[in-house]
Amino acid sequence: MEAEIKKQKSKKGTRQKSTKNAPAAVNRLELLFTIVDRNKGDFYADLIQSFDVNMQLLVLGRGTARAEIMRYLGLDDSQKTVIISVVQAEKAEAIMGALGDKFKTIKNGKGIAFTVPMSSIIGVAIYGFLSNNKSTVKEEGQ
Repeated sequence: MEAEIKKQKSKKGTRQKSTKNAPAAVNRLELLFTIVDRNKGDFYADLIQSFDVNMQLLVLGRGTARAEIMRYLGLDDSQKTVIISVVQAEKAEAIMGALGDKFKTIKNGKGIAFTVPMSSIIGVAIYGFLSNNKSTVKEEGQ
């Protein structure tokens, strides 16, 4: 009898997940860092924006290699643009592929690109904006 009571208590303590009100699948976000020559920054920012990217930050940068190394590698300009973009994780591979194609085909269009996963974002509206998910962003008056 005592074992039966403990069994009933343990059943009450377990929490069952309800799939009725479960939220839709969440679009994971990543930060995409792209480093290119300064005069190509706007071109690459426009390319990235064509993948439904709502937020980008362009920062001016400068390479740190010594002049001898720059000449040896055939690099003339150490002035760079660093593009920081918030992208949807499922589109990151396509964006990286497009960037790689442009790095190979555009004259003096070489660059570096990599992503870093984002672990959390505060606020549904901010998340909706960054993920370009219009259904999570409330319009004024609603």
